[in-house]
Formats: sequence, C-alpha cells, structure tokens
Amino acid sequence: MNPPVSPRSANTTPTLADVYRAHAGFVWRVVRRFGVPEEAAEDVMHEVFLVVRRRLPEYDGRAALRSWLFGIARGVAANSRRARLRAERRIERLPAREPARTPEDVVRRREAAEFVRAFLERLDPEMRLVFELVDIEGMRATEVAALLESPRARVYSRLRLARARFTEALARRDAPRQPPGAVL
Repeated sequence: MNPPVSPRSANTTPTLADVYRAHAGFVWRVVRRFGVPEEAAEDVMHEVFLVVRRRLPEYDGRAALRSWLFGIARGVAANSRRARLRAERRIERLPAREPARTPEDVVRRREAAEFVRAFLERLDPEMRLVFELVDIEGMRATEVAALLESPRARVYSRLRLARARFTEALARRDAPRQPPGAVL
C-alpha cells in the first residue's frame, strides 16, 4: 500500500497524480458507502478527483489528506445521489407507455415540438438558457444561478419572464381563429 501523501512533510502541495495513486481506492470505497451504485462509482470517483484537481492548491495540510478527500467524496456522492433521485422522479412522472400513435398524434407532436423550437428562438439568449435549463432539463434555479455565475434574482426574473411569454405564446396559438370581418 502506498504511504499517505502529506503536504506538511514535504512542505509542498502533492500532485494530483500522487493523490490519485495513493487514494483512488479509498475514494471509490467512500462513494460506494454513500450509496453510489457500482456501475456509477468509477464516474463519481473521477468527479471527486476533478474537484480535487481544482481545489488541491487550496489544501493547506491542516487536516489529513484522507479526511479532506472524504469530505469532497461525500459531497460529490450526495450530489450524484440527488441527481439520480431527480432523474428517477422525472421518469416516474412520465405517463405509462402509450399505445401506438395515430398519424394525427405524430403530426400534433411534431407541431408542438416546432412551436417550442420557434418560441425558444425568439427568446433572448440568456432567458432562453435559463428557461431550457430549469423547465426543460429540470435543474433548480439556484443550480442555474451558480452554473451561470449570475445572481439568483436575475435567474428567477429571467425564468418568470420566459414562463410568462411561453404562456402568452400558448394562448395566442390556442385562441380560436376568427375569420376576417367576423363580429364578436
């Protein structure tokens, strides 16, 4: 077994390669203990080391390296678990498999998809991105704010405006069409 890497003993920050060689097995076991399925454990473990790569210069050696890695692995595993649960909830909300579609159903779906594409093309790029990430991809607005490095209030504002415009566009699309010259 490789000896633990300690930056205090060498007065230098360990390299990512050294940390990986010494602790990859430990990190893999930690993410498994936190409920990450075996088929996803390697991916989550590598996500941990991506965080380690980014945060390694901040590591000052006050805590043992394994303790520091444990905290990062716990956080990444929790994020993975939450993402998996969100995906499962989205799948559960899906309607039961429908019987074979009629040609009319196929046309209606195609028209609906085209309507959404056209609507999205008319949105301001930032508003579109927020709308797509929250309402289409299912992310939380706070996650989007962090991802875009934007104030949460701005994200919520863009989302509210995009939703209002979508509702208006739907109302216009679904409004009964009056022939020219018709009196209400």
